[in-house]
Amino acid sequence: MNENLVGQFLIAMPGLQDPRFQKTVILICEYSKTAVMGLILNKQIYNLTLGKILSHEKKENAKNNYFNEAIFSGGPVHTKQGFILHTNEKRYQTTEKILHNVSITTSMEILDDIGINKGPLFKKIFLGCSVWGYDQFNREILENSWLTIDGNKQAIFKNSSNQSFVWESCMSKLGIKTANLVSFYGKA
Repeated sequence: MNENLVGQFLIAMPGLQDPRFQKTVILICEYSKTAVMGLILNKQIYNLTLGKILSHEKKENAKNNYFNEAIFSGGPVHTKQGFILHTNEKRYQTTEKILHNVSITTSMEILDDIGINKGPLFKKIFLGCSVWGYDQFNREILENSWLTIDGNKQAIFKNSSNQSFVWESCMSKLGIKTANLVSFYGKA
């Protein structure tokens, strides 16, 4: 296993029992000996849009072309905290690089810029994140709950209302036919 998984995708296997993570793809944003943090890329929050967030944050000056843009659930932890994945045209005080042309930012400054169409070219907004203790994460990997694959900008910013599309695309990239997978195992 790669010693530093930042920028990798975690792909949920069918045997993963937790319904919050079934058929999910998670971008690993932080990986250390104490904790692992990532964002679920393919779990849209229905009935929540960028426009609703901007109006909730009282951004009256917002004149945004993306008001109907979807918001995603990054995971079940810190669900009121916002995380924004974006391309690197702009940096902010809290910006951290994840991949060659993908960063994460948590500041309100980026939301202000997005509200007036001056934000990064590609962006994806999340509420909440997924967090594991280091040992828990490694145990789940050893239990085959997750597969890993190199992350990429195209999959991160893919705008699809079909939430299993990103998962199926990643499985296909690994050469796995999802129709052949089962959620149980046996002994020979």
